[in-house]
Formats: sequence, structure tokens, C-alpha cells
Amino acid sequence: MNSLWHDFLTEQKAQFDDSGAVSQFEFPELERVLIKHGPVMTSLAHQALIRVSGEEAQAFLQGQLSNDITQVNEEAAQFSSFNDPQGQVLALFLVFMHDGDYFLSFDGSLREPILKRLQMFVMRSKVTLEEISDTWVRFGFAGQFADLDIQRRLDTKIKKEFASMASKEPGLESVRIIKVPGPFHRYELFAPAEQAIEAWSKLRSNGDVTNSYDWRLLNIASGLAEVTAANSGKHIAQFLNLDKTQVINFKKGCFPGQEIIARLHYRGKAAKRMLRLHLDEVLELNTGDTLEVMDSNEKVHKLDVVLSNPDIFEGTLCLVVGSLRALEKVEGNLHTLSGGLVKIEPLPYLITDED
Repeated sequence: MNSLWHDFLTEQKAQFDDSGAVSQFEFPELERVLIKHGPVMTSLAHQALIRVSGEEAQAFLQGQLSNDITQVNEEAAQFSSFNDPQGQVLALFLVFMHDGDYFLSFDGSLREPILKRLQMFVMRSKVTLEEISDTWVRFGFAGQFADLDIQRRLDTKIKKEFASMASKEPGLESVRIIKVPGPFHRYELFAPAEQAIEAWSKLRSNGDVTNSYDWRLLNIASGLAEVTAANSGKHIAQFLNLDKTQVINFKKGCFPGQEIIARLHYRGKAAKRMLRLHLDEVLELNTGDTLEVMDSNEKVHKLDVVLSNPDIFEGTLCLVVGSLRALEKVEGNLHTLSGGLVKIEPLPYLITDED
């Protein structure tokens, strides 16, 4: 993490975990509640950021990632996955362009292995990969009226999901603003540290701060998977609903794992899907853990935890991967092994239509 940004957050009473994520600010008892409506902001500077430059950058990324990179430009970003030849997801990227270069933003725990693996495929291509999370900053801003705050304070109007623009505010032209899916208006901002501090300060004048953990509630509400070192290479793309969240383009051509992912799309049906659960209990569940739940017939179902966080008021919200066939046969309620009620909640997209 950039030292200037770290010191700036420390002055605002931020506390950090070992990865550099903000574990809390000054009033942790309020931070989870604030996420419900906003406007609220958090640092995401512990994540990885790779700049991809060179005259063959587009062709290189088009051959490696699951989405159609030709659709990324200075006004449009996208999510894309990086897979192994078996179709297992190694990383999820937010891909955008800025000043003619491509940027890949993804989980910080995968910084070294993903950079190394991408480098393997560069070979003689005219492409340069540079990890720049020590100089550039990423932070999030969200709220029911966050679009108005972005417009008024950064002189930038962005309404459509995955729209991407540079700030028009004088002196902040290197601030890249991207609208990402959320239960309400949600943005991720990228900038060199100095401009990130100024943009944060402008938005902070009408917003509150929250920690990086509770920010995950927005991803859970949106049904957006996360891939970390704990579950990298563990799930086929469809198991994480990536075909339902604009991450895979089935018409773009070849990429690692494309044959398996396309075969499942056109000729089969995903045996597993990612589901959103609400648990009445507060359980400490981490990515890669196994959650065991029991049905009314005392049959135990094992679910792979993708993302989890205590809910705003009570219980736990989580995204898990489970067998659809087994869960469709369940009669009555599901419970944890300790007896807490488990509810399967609707996602903002369908997972059963296989068009």
C-alpha cells in the first residue's frame, strides 16, 4: 500500500489487518449500519492492480481473459475472469482503461501468483505488465444518492453500470471512476495517491467511512463472487455464477478453459451454483471454508463458502457454492449443525435459466 495513503487513513483513525485492509475506523459500531444506505466509503488499496501496456496489450488480454476485451475502452469497464485450462477460476478482474493502458484490479492475496502466471504467457508479445498498487490507490464509494455526490464533487456524471470516466474536476483528471453493480449506486475509484486523497476528501464532506470487511456486504447483496488465494482454482466459472454476472462472453473466441466452460453452457447444466444465504447465527466463516447445513431429514449438505460477513443487524450473510440437485429436494427448513435457521435468499439475477 502507498505510504502516503496509509498515513492519510491513519490520521482518520483507520486500523489495518495484516493484508493492509481497513479493519475499522473510529466508530466500528456504526460502520456496518452505515453501509445500508450510505453515502459511505472505504479504502480498497490493499488489493492488487496491474497496468498492462504496449501495442499488443489488447490482443494479449483477449487471448487470456473470459470477457471480450475489445469492448473495454476509456468509457466502458468490465469484469473478466482468468482461468486455468480446466475452466477453474484463478482470479476475477475489474478491467478498465486509462490514458491508453489497461488495468486489472483483483484480490491482493493473489498479487504475486497471478502476475507471475500472466508473465508466463507474454513471451515475445509487445506487452508490459507492471504491478502498481504501491503508487495507485483504489477506494469505494456507495449510497442511494452517490451518483449525485460523484457529479457534484468530482464533476463527473456516471449513471450506467460499468461506465468508466476520468474525473473532470480540475486537478483530479487522473481519478478514474467506474460504476459497479450494487444494491444502490456504487463506484470504485482509482488514482495516484495524491489525487486519491483529494478525491476522498471531497466525497468525505458528505459521506461516512466504513471498514473493508463490511464493504463485502454490498458484493454479497449483489451476488458477486470474490476469488482469493483461499479459493483460487477451486470452482468452474458457472459455479460462481460468472455466466450470470457479465463476466463471460461466449462469442469472443478462445481463452484458457474456454472449451470446458462453453461445453457446460451449450450442452450441459451446471451441477452447482452460488447461492446467497442468511444465517440466524453470527458465524465466523472465511472464503474457502466448508459450511455444513442440515435439512429436516437430518441430511447434511456441505457448502463451499465464497464470501461471508456479519449482517447489518443480526446473523450472517454469505455466498456459498452448493449442489442444486441436492438442495432442490430439501423439504422444510435448513439449519446449521448447532440449530440456527438458514434461509436461501433470492439473488438479483436468475441462476436456473440456461439460455
